[in-house]
Amino acid sequence: MRNPLLVTILGISIAGITFGLVGPATVILLERSKAPSWINGLSTMMLYISVVLFSSLTGKLIDKFKVKKILLAGLVIVIIGSLGLVFWRNYFLLFIVRFILGIGSTFLFVSTEVLVNTISNDSNRSGNISLYVIFLSVGIAAGALLIWTVRIYEWLPFIIGAFLIFVVFVLESVLLKEFSSPIASPGTNRSFPFKSMPLIALASAALYGIFESSMGVVLPLYGLRNNFSEIQVSYFLASFVIGGIILFYFIGKLAAKKNKFNLLLALSFFLVPLLFLPGLLLNFYVLIIAFFVVGGIVPAFYSIGLTYTIEKIERDFIAQANGHFVMSYGLGTLIGPVAGSMLVELNRQYGYWFATMLLCLVYFLFFEFKKKKRD
Repeated sequence: MRNPLLVTILGISIAGITFGLVGPATVILLERSKAPSWINGLSTMMLYISVVLFSSLTGKLIDKFKVKKILLAGLVIVIIGSLGLVFWRNYFLLFIVRFILGIGSTFLFVSTEVLVNTISNDSNRSGNISLYVIFLSVGIAAGALLIWTVRIYEWLPFIIGAFLIFVVFVLESVLLKEFSSPIASPGTNRSFPFKSMPLIALASAALYGIFESSMGVVLPLYGLRNNFSEIQVSYFLASFVIGGIILFYFIGKLAAKKNKFNLLLALSFFLVPLLFLPGLLLNFYVLIIAFFVVGGIVPAFYSIGLTYTIEKIERDFIAQANGHFVMSYGLGTLIGPVAGSMLVELNRQYGYWFATMLLCLVYFLFFEFKKKKRD
């Protein structure tokens, strides 16, 4: 149990339960209380504003204070944020709490990813990052299946979420050793500029951010406004996340063998017809399958993009590059929840799905053109 990768994977899977539970629970409670769509979108966006603001800083803090300290600090902040969501009816306080929760999430995810990259080598890095994403998805799926707890007490999901993060805090305080240096060489004070990041990696992180942040808002709104029950909505969310566990495993295997640039292009092209389905059909079983496959593809943009980044940069800059990558993800998340809720407001059935279909097509065409121009 003192294997750092094992401890990290176990910790992120438990933490994932909290993230899979408290976000959708907040969306459902706001929708049930007849809150305007923009309140739902803006409250989610507040979380991701802090991701953008603190992600690059987190990489520098890790270089200065080491991984474990930042990881534990992030867990404490997430506990505070989860407990603060008990007061979701106060919109002003809700926005502040979501911002705080975003800071803790940024500390947690960046430090976890830096740790995974630090203890990995070139031969197992892709597999380890895939394991990280898969077990995070397992936790998120389990959290999505606990959304029904809002029916017992509206504050119960947030108490459960805080308790689980406390368990992770104890686990990693005791079992996770500190790393004397994340990556940086002694005396290295050089900065790694954002513009030095691979463009397709930044675009992949942003695309994943748009999907990941908007799905937590859009799927509940899309489901409830098209006359699906709360239980069916939880199945939609769980199907999306479970796809990211099962299908993503095989995509991760492909990523270890295939050209990552070409694989990202192929995945974006394959998403186009899949995203067309929910806009055309309202059959529960068809949607379960569609969300399962989409959920299997979307996380690959993050893991493959991150692996591609680490392969292209100097080892000294992994922490800073990881921060830049998460910042690009954060920029995508700023767009996702507000745009997603507005698109559902525009048309409850196909507004969101047709817009994201076009986004994937633009991504594919742009980088296909870049590849041909480079060749």
